[in-house]
Amino acid sequence: MNEIRSLEHSTLKVPYEVFNKRYRNAQRVFDVEARHVGTVATEVDNATKKQGVTSGEIDTLLGGMVEKLTTMKRKASEAIAEEVQAAYVCKKRLEHLKEQAAALTEPSTPQVKTSLNQWRKVRLDRMLVEYFLRNGYYDSANKLADARGLRELTNVDIYTVAAEVEAELNSQRTARCLQWCADNKSKLRKLNSTMEFKIRIQEFIELVREDKRLEAVKYAKKHFSTFEEDQLKDIQHCMGMLAFPKDTEVEPYRTLLQPGRWEGLVKQFRWEHSRLLHPARLAALPVALQLGLAALNTPQCYSAASRVAACPACAPPLATLAATLPHAHVSHSRLLCRISRAPLNEHNQPMVLPNGQVYGEKALKEMMKEHGSIICPKTKEVFCMKRVEKVYVM
Repeated sequence: MNEIRSLEHSTLKVPYEVFNKRYRNAQRVFDVEARHVGTVATEVDNATKKQGVTSGEIDTLLGGMVEKLTTMKRKASEAIAEEVQAAYVCKKRLEHLKEQAAALTEPSTPQVKTSLNQWRKVRLDRMLVEYFLRNGYYDSANKLADARGLRELTNVDIYTVAAEVEAELNSQRTARCLQWCADNKSKLRKLNSTMEFKIRIQEFIELVREDKRLEAVKYAKKHFSTFEEDQLKDIQHCMGMLAFPKDTEVEPYRTLLQPGRWEGLVKQFRWEHSRLLHPARLAALPVALQLGLAALNTPQCYSAASRVAACPACAPPLATLAATLPHAHVSHSRLLCRISRAPLNEHNQPMVLPNGQVYGEKALKEMMKEHGSIICPKTKEVFCMKRVEKVYVM
């Protein structure tokens, strides 16, 4: 259960937040439409009490009421359908997590082990999809989710909006990003986000770049009239920019007018969006990877003479990352044969070759059967069995 709590927090949190948002939206839609229907009903009631009212007037009012009721039914149905879909996703993810919890409580049989391994493969695919999404590889995430049937177990659909906003920012358009900021204003305020302010700064810069300086001043009066203390310096730089040509070499105005600022906005939006959905700073994949490497990490992993090809912490792609992690705490060491990975004990005696390399007795005998001699996997030297000696471990 600790494993589920530590690695699967966002698996349930994100769809729950979506469900909660859609529930509140459905409630708001219903309240608004109910008020509209109530207003028309009041008009009909008042009309029936008037003297000399014609049937045509009543018929018109009733037609308007029917129209309002039809609109209310359609909007309510759409909102409820979205709400039900969000609840279904929550249910699917709960069922998926319960599969592992149930397997861990059952006796360890081959069938249970197979089921658990299959579940862990699915979780690895989910982690990869999340990592792709949080780093902007939206096409790769969509292809993997579709290939593995993981759309309901991942946040691919939620990140569709993020992909559209990033595409707009890459095209140097800000409308979608500002709309996203407005939709999530309360949550972004709690996170002390500067996304909207940075977008406003960029819009001001674009007006200056187009030599629309009067419009830039009006824009500044509208959006920069109220500001936080830490935003004053940026606003002052914007105001100073008005006194320089757009091709100025004076800093910091030259840097502010560089097109490369749009790339920075894309990166900031990606970070803000991930922060909004996931409280954890890192995705689950790098966390799980680092935990796994730390569990295998030993001082011998950094020595070329003692590296093991099958050890992930010794492998060149991961060795650099493993070097920054703590070593595994092992209270009882176990000796393993570097050829067969079998334990070295009284049933598989450790044997030393003349070159000092130690391997298991069973693996060496198996090598003798196949090749008629012993070929050291490390040095490729060839020895006969008579030159091999036992190793005694104290």
